[in-house]
Formats: sequence, C-alpha cells, structure tokens
Amino acid sequence: MELRGEEILKRAKKMPKWIKVGYIICILAIIVAFGLIVYKQETQTPTPIDFTTSGALGMPKDQYAYLKVEGLTDAVAIYGYTDDENDDSNDRYFIALSGGYMYIVNLDISTEEQLKAIQDYTYSTDENAEAPTPELIYGMTEEVPTELKQFVIDYYNQMVSEENQLTVNEFDMYFGDALLNVKRDPVNVDLEAGIILIVLLALIILFITHMITRVNASRIKKYIKNNDYESDIASQLDDNVEEKFYKDKVIITKDYFVETRHEIKVFKFSDVKWVHIHNIKYYGVVKTNSSIIVHLKDGKTNIQCLSITGKETEEFMRVFEKICAKVPTDALKGYTSENMREFKEYKKDLKRNI
Repeated sequence: MELRGEEILKRAKKMPKWIKVGYIICILAIIVAFGLIVYKQETQTPTPIDFTTSGALGMPKDQYAYLKVEGLTDAVAIYGYTDDENDDSNDRYFIALSGGYMYIVNLDISTEEQLKAIQDYTYSTDENAEAPTPELIYGMTEEVPTELKQFVIDYYNQMVSEENQLTVNEFDMYFGDALLNVKRDPVNVDLEAGIILIVLLALIILFITHMITRVNASRIKKYIKNNDYESDIASQLDDNVEEKFYKDKVIITKDYFVETRHEIKVFKFSDVKWVHIHNIKYYGVVKTNSSIIVHLKDGKTNIQCLSITGKETEEFMRVFEKICAKVPTDALKGYTSENMREFKEYKKDLKRNI
C-alpha cells in the first residue's frame, strides 16, 4: 500500500530506523560480552594456592594465589608509561608482610586503598595502636624482574642498619623468587574486553552521528515550517510526483525534492541558487563518497542530499540532472571556480542589501 504524503513526512521526521537498530545491536553486544566475562569468572576461576608456601621459593609461575597481608610498605618501585603515580596502568610494587616474612606484590590503586589501614599501621610509631585485621589479596604469580630486585634491596637497606643490609644475591632468601600481581586476572577475558571497547567506540560514533542527523533534520523542519511548505509538499507527494529513485526514497515532485533514505532532506527547486556534486577522495585519487550539495537563495542554507559510497552511479547522475533541470535558469550548476566566485559575490550582495 502506497503511503500518503503526510505519512511520508511524518515517518521521515522520526529517528532513522538504522540508528535504532545500531543502538540495539551495540547494547546487546555489550550485555553479551559482560555476560561472558561474568560466566567465565564464575566457572573458570581456579582455586587459589597459598602464596606463602615455602616462603614463595620455587613458586610456580602464572598460578592464581592468595596472600594474607599483615603489613605493607609504600611503593618500592613504579614502572609504566606515565609519570602519574596514581595511574593504574603503571605497575606499582610494594613489600607486603605476612607471617613474619616479606613478599613482593604488584598492587592496583583499589587494592592499595583496601590495605590503607594496614599500610598506616606499618609506619605507625604509636605503641598503643591496635593492629588492623589482616586482608586477603588475590593475584597471579610472576617471576621477579632482576631490575626490581635491586630496587627492593636498595629500599630495604635504607630502613635497616648497615650490619643488617642485604645484597641482590640474598634476595630470594628474604623475599622469595616470585611476586604476586593482583592486577592480573586468572581468567583471560581480553577478547570480551576488546569487544566491549570496540562497541563503546562504535556507540560513541553512532551517538555523534545521531546528533548530527537530529541537527540536520531540525534545520530541514525549520526550513519547511518557516516557508509554510508542509501542506504543499504533502499534496504534491500525493498528486504531483514526476519521478522516483532509490527504491522510492528519493522523490521528485513538480516543485520539490524529497529524500527519506536516511534522514529527511527537502527543498523547493525555486529556492536553489547553486547545485553541485561534492566528492570525498582518498589520497586525492579514489572516490569514497559522492553527494549532491544544494545552496539556497538565502545564502546561508546548504543541504547535503543523496550521499552514496563510491563514485557517481547512473542513477545518481539522473537525480542530479533532474535537479539541474528543475532549478531556476539563473541558478549555478556544477562545482567550478567560476561558480564559487559568483556565489561568493552573490552572498556579498545579499549582505549589502540587508
């Protein structure tokens, strides 16, 4: 059943269907990815081993482990790509105390906050201070980097007398040969996290596109309302259609151009001062996008309509030729330096006559 003109305009003013579908797909993708992360963490997380076993000597690497923290130093060393000590992307190493032994841990910001009371108590000089309850932390076991060993030894030696100072060769005996990295998850969810990141970026792009679409649609609605064209457009869509293109989404009536492909684009042919084709090229050679640009006689309003991917097609050119045939005889046609200069002069004349 063919739609009436009023219904065509009414539907065209709504949010484009492809934007709605895009939002739904993005939201569903994020929900599914989050669901997979939760499912993996609930079903694939292994039972943690005790990190203090044998004083962390001979500890197998890449194992999920726990440590009961009773004391904690300030950061011994910070590695990363930024100078911000509070940037969670940096690796921040500490000495943790448990059962009278020292262990190396790599903490994120939230875990350090969790251990703040223990850290404060470690440096407290108040003999009456009550020891806080030890906290359990979880992470993955890793080999201690050689460079880190030297940092830890230097830090430790600053706090003890000269006769109690250590050398790097004694590191394993006092700190073990493994560290506990709480920033690592025992379950690999990199794929799901990557999907969420990509979809979030897509969602941002979609939102920006939606806002641009709304602004453009608002301009067209204002143009139609200010000129009181709506009833005339609806009437001509019913009784004065001359030709249709692009599966009836581009309509040429006696006096109007109407496009409803992605968002509503409408203009009256008699309002046109300049019409031309605009091409976006890749490295100045390959055409990636072609559009018909219409500049109206007010010198301010321009409408980008019939945008297609790639080079101009035969149907695209038929629409352009039809527009050129319908606009006033004094309208400028084509993108040339002469037409650019003439349109600039036309706008200057408009300003002078205001």
